[in-house]
Amino acid sequence: MTSKALWTFNLTGSDTVARGNSRNTKLDPPGFAEAVANDGARISRRGSQDDQQEKEVQIANLKMKKAWDAALAPGKSIPMNAIMLYMSGNSIQIFSVLVTVMLLWNSIKAIMGVNTVFDRFSTKSTETRPRGIAALLALSSDPLLLPKLAYIVLQFGCLALGVWKCGAMGLLPTAHSDWLAFMEPKKILEYGVGGSLESHTS
Repeated sequence: MTSKALWTFNLTGSDTVARGNSRNTKLDPPGFAEAVANDGARISRRGSQDDQQEKEVQIANLKMKKAWDAALAPGKSIPMNAIMLYMSGNSIQIFSVLVTVMLLWNSIKAIMGVNTVFDRFSTKSTETRPRGIAALLALSSDPLLLPKLAYIVLQFGCLALGVWKCGAMGLLPTAHSDWLAFMEPKKILEYGVGGSLESHTS
């Protein structure tokens, strides 16, 4: 009488016959339990949810880093703009006026379009963004509030450079005679040209 080895299993038993004994029938391995499979699926689902949350956090951190890079970008252009304004001279000519006007216009346009600059770094949908007063109330909870404020402050720095240049060229009404018609304009008594000094007495 031959005895079967302990490691052999009957794959053509009554259970298999009851299920149709077909090639496509799924055979459960020895020791398999449906509850174990359900627990495994639940653990796998929970693991995938954790991975998805971790991925969203990483994307949010990356967007915040890029937002700070965009916010500090105007500060890098302030020294270059200051050198250009200084080298253009204080006389009223086409080059100095164009440089000053472009600096003022670009700064004002950047301040007005601050939301457009930071839309790509927002983690919220633009379709559900509040409008009007609700947008002002939701501004305090905006994660991009500090980068936006830094961006606006640096743009105001560029704007201040343009205003200083206008004052240096004499385009700003800073004297009393600019506002009052009955006052005499300020007379220049000395001119410095090419190292020589000319005096004029009035």
